[in-house]
Amino acid sequence: MRVLVVDDSRAMRMIVLRELRKAGYETRDVLEAEDGRAALELVRQGGVDLVLSDWNMPDMSGLKLLQTLRQEGITVPFGFVTSESQPLVHREALDNGADFVVTKPFTTGSLSVQVEKVLEGHRQSDGLGAALAPHEATVSGVLEELLGRQVGTSQSQPPRTSMPGAIARYRTGAHARRMLLVAEMSVAASIGAALSRVPADQAEEYIIEGKLPSHAQENLYEVLNVLSQVVPGAGERWGLEGLKLVAHLSDHGDVEEATALSWQRPLEVSVQGYPSGRIGFLRV
Repeated sequence: MRVLVVDDSRAMRMIVLRELRKAGYETRDVLEAEDGRAALELVRQGGVDLVLSDWNMPDMSGLKLLQTLRQEGITVPFGFVTSESQPLVHREALDNGADFVVTKPFTTGSLSVQVEKVLEGHRQSDGLGAALAPHEATVSGVLEELLGRQVGTSQSQPPRTSMPGAIARYRTGAHARRMLLVAEMSVAASIGAALSRVPADQAEEYIIEGKLPSHAQENLYEVLNVLSQVVPGAGERWGLEGLKLVAHLSDHGDVEEATALSWQRPLEVSVQGYPSGRIGFLRV
């Protein structure tokens, strides 16, 4: 099976490919494109069995890529892997010839079941992506799936605010609520490095410097996007709004003002072979 993965985020392309491999698909012959225009040229050359595309991309969007392919009579199976969760967006994708839509964050099962149905010739009619029953996600479970390493978590004190770190902002549209995920630089660097197999000694250098290079920041962002599954709040769907690196976690006003009772689910996170550190959620 020759798959073309289209996403302007290199880290997200990596995650999609890793999930396909875990689902049992051979992806050594995979193609990658960072926008719709580059993908269009690759599909026109032939030999592509499946396109997995993001929705929002510079130059040419995923929807425009799909429309152009269908206008040219190219019927290659096409699925969206996107953060867009609105039913109207999903319906627009299907009306323009998409075979399925899987919404980020996704699981190995929710992606592979759609791929399998399309390759077997069964077109989805509801377009709502994941076809498996939802499961309760955990921080360790999500990280293990993404990083391909054992991840241990244990209850801990909140992150040490005098240290450098990363602060992710999540929002739920239903009630316009916000939540922060606060991570010490040690665990943020370990996640950013481990996703792309950067050695642990390089992650330790990031920690000493108190900052992450752009590729590690991109990796961290995509992992935190998938971790929106575990943001506290029963029945609420959270989306990642942004990520900020700070020299001291206390530089962020909400973190500085937090009391011991403000923190939710503070954990010590240990990625196999990499430095460990603390994370915690704050409702703001």
